[in-house]
Amino acid sequence: MKILFIFIVCFTSLNLPAVDLDLSSQTYQTQLVELYTSEGCSSCPPADKFFSGLKKSRGLWQDFIPVALHVNYWDYIGWKDDFALTNNSIRQRQHKFSGNINSVYTPGMLKAGKEWRAWRFTDVIKSPIQVGTLSLKISKNKLEANFPDTNQTYKLIIGLLGMNINSMVNSGENKGSFLRHDFVLLRQHTYVSKTGQWNVDVNKRFFESKHKNLAFVAWVETLDNPTPIQAIGTFL
Repeated sequence: MKILFIFIVCFTSLNLPAVDLDLSSQTYQTQLVELYTSEGCSSCPPADKFFSGLKKSRGLWQDFIPVALHVNYWDYIGWKDDFALTNNSIRQRQHKFSGNINSVYTPGMLKAGKEWRAWRFTDVIKSPIQVGTLSLKISKNKLEANFPDTNQTYKLIIGLLGMNINSMVNSGENKGSFLRHDFVLLRQHTYVSKTGQWNVDVNKRFFESKHKNLAFVAWVETLDNPTPIQAIGTFL
């Protein structure tokens, strides 16, 4: 007797958009607002809520760009944050080493590389600082970017951000909490240049995500200091 095996191959399509970007900042500084947060931290939900509210701000993408960097150093206290990246924890410690923050904690917020403890009481005000224009194009997995060369070695960091993410926490300090996240850094790539110009390939899976609502961010900083100098971004 012959047995016929029929294999049905199903392709599950993740959210993999064909992304073409053409972005350019103003000459004044677009401030990167960094939130260091964790689903395992009971003090973090108010900061996450504040970040979600920035979606409605008139200054979004022009005056400032929020990026929520989930850290993993609270995972041991009862809840593993699935959005936590080791590089986020490392970056926060680099801010401490560079003197940008006094200590490593959550929720911790920085605005343009400076510790911002007054986020509960003040708005993000447009920066008067002129730093030059950051321009970036992505087409067919090719990235071209330019930032005025000032005889420095720069890092260009591009990030994929998750928007409108809902999460149920089942243990730890936030047990039973239904959390909402926006501007979550899902992944990043870093490219180094000594000229302020980049012409590189982008991994074709960079924009792949199970999340339907996404955004894009890119910023430049020097090689030895995580202070963001200029940034650009957009909803996808």
